[in-house]
Amino acid sequence: MSERITRLRMRGGTAAEWEVANPVLLSREFGIETDTRRMKMGDGTTAWSALAYFLAGADVRGQVSRLASYQIPSAAQGVYRSTGATGTLDTAASSGLVLGTTDTMGLRNTSGRAVLLRFYGSIDATAGNNQTLGIKLALNGTAIDATECRAFTGSGNQEAKLVTSWMINVPVSGEVSLLIANHSSSADVTLQRARLVASQVQV
Repeated sequence: MSERITRLRMRGGTAAEWEVANPVLLSREFGIETDTRRMKMGDGTTAWSALAYFLAGADVRGQVSRLASYQIPSAAQGVYRSTGATGTLDTAASSGLVLGTTDTMGLRNTSGRAVLLRFYGSIDATAGNNQTLGIKLALNGTAIDATECRAFTGSGNQEAKLVTSWMINVPVSGEVSLLIANHSSSADVTLQRARLVASQVQV
């Protein structure tokens, strides 16, 4: 008995070509970006630019960093606030996450669905001699108290090395960022370096 082999070739084009054409894919029709290998699935009504990427088999991930010094204005002792700094998104490694819009040292979920992510955040900072600094992760600007980490600057105004990690269920368009506080005084904090990294938790 002879076999019939059917080969399927999905619609494809570069990311730039898709952006220019901006077609409406049929319901359950797939389109592939040949240069990024990302794809979208149509619903019969939504234009390409408004469709979320289809992420089956691919991690939602992103990382943002800042390596330049930044002065964080003083606040009341022990009060957590945004760093106010602007980070640089590693676009080559990002999938489903972009630079935050409310906090530009954060990551915003653009995957089109809620996703469980493991976040790793770190800040190196100073605030004068013998100051205790702290960091927390925040979801949509609200601190997650369980993520708090504190470190001491020492008598020589050394950099406090602050590190935290937590799994967060991030809703559609949700934004995760880092907050910082000076627990010893209201002195300004000088951020030297900061990083925020997210990777999808497979369940």
